[in-house]
Amino acid sequence: MTEELKKIIFSPQISNIFYKYDWIINNDAKKKYNFSFVGELADYYLNIFNYNDKIYFQFTLNFNISNIKLNKLLILVNVANQNTDEGFFVFDFKVRKIKYNLISFDSVMLNERNLQEFLKIKLDLTKSLFHNFVSGVHNLVYGQQIKGSLLELLFLKNEGHS
Repeated sequence: MTEELKKIIFSPQISNIFYKYDWIINNDAKKKYNFSFVGELADYYLNIFNYNDKIYFQFTLNFNISNIKLNKLLILVNVANQNTDEGFFVFDFKVRKIKYNLISFDSVMLNERNLQEFLKIKLDLTKSLFHNFVSGVHNLVYGQQIKGSLLELLFLKNEGHS
């Protein structure tokens, strides 16, 4: 992460947004993530970095998946990816963890104001997305079958109308 990006990400205004959504700032330089979140079924880690002039938000779901069938997990990842517009899930075979990559705007256009607006929207949406995804993985771990139509419902976006 560049020094400019660090200055913006760890500014009080941006840190307050993470705090509002229950993300904890990592102050331990030995750990390979910038923020963490303790969920009901899993913990999540967020690493923010630059690559090819884009800013990436890479979330890692810290969920023990050793007991499930890999092909069913990959089907779940595929269905989740079909129903998410702005990011994508991957299964990292090296560490046996599920990661969600959210690609932001060009780093050239990065400023604190843009990042604040981006985070206010995305942190709430990713929390809901992760809850649904981890619920699906939890069902796989404990042997509950999820039929295709129910699997797709798991990732539908809920939009309220009055």
